[in-house]
Amino acid sequence: MKMETYEIIQACEGVRVIREKDMVNAFLIEGEKQALLVDSGFGGGDIAALVRSLTDKPVMLANTHADPDHTGGNRQFDAVFLHPSEYTHYRSRPEQREDRLLSLREGDRLDLGGLTAEVILTPGHTPGSIAFLLKERRLLLSGDSVAERPIFMFGERRSIEAYIDSMERLRQRAGEFDTIWPSHGGEPLKPEILDRLIVAAQLLQGGQLEPIDPPMEIPAKLYTHNGVSFFYE
Repeated sequence: MKMETYEIIQACEGVRVIREKDMVNAFLIEGEKQALLVDSGFGGGDIAALVRSLTDKPVMLANTHADPDHTGGNRQFDAVFLHPSEYTHYRSRPEQREDRLLSLREGDRLDLGGLTAEVILTPGHTPGSIAFLLKERRLLLSGDSVAERPIFMFGERRSIEAYIDSMERLRQRAGEFDTIWPSHGGEPLKPEILDRLIVAAQLLQGGQLEPIDPPMEIPAKLYTHNGVSFFYE
């Protein structure tokens, strides 16, 4: 199904992927009482109208982090849940300064009725990056922290040390999910990717990976190992 700039994919019962411009994924989780929209994309279309066409439940909006490709449609909603470590970066964009922000922290659980979204803090890509664990569906929504596409790890808000710790903590909980849906990429991933990301990040931290010129103009190099990669200064 396509509507404006969006493609809708059924990930599993009660969970839809809303893909914008084949570039970034948002996720609509629908419980018996309430729905949760995770991220709002670039804002290139009327994502609020699309969501209303998909569910008649009250909808909460939460962001995995404050980068603009995840928050572009936020102004179409009354409020947004976000980790407090992301507030300053979020409000650095003039069009978002007045938005109503509600806090989400490690261990918070959003009860949607038959489905619960648990917040897992995953700093590294950004200080307040979060993932959502849907235990009833054995599904993890990872934001930008897990991907087969290159993960952005350059700039003042990034931390490779924090990233490694976050991936190790996710790996400790890998028995609770069978599938990972990243915010970028067309297919779900298996938990084993966490092992590859940890090893690659540790090699990168130790200066053991060779830099490659990136395919775009960015102030970073591309580092690749065993099918995963990072843009890193």
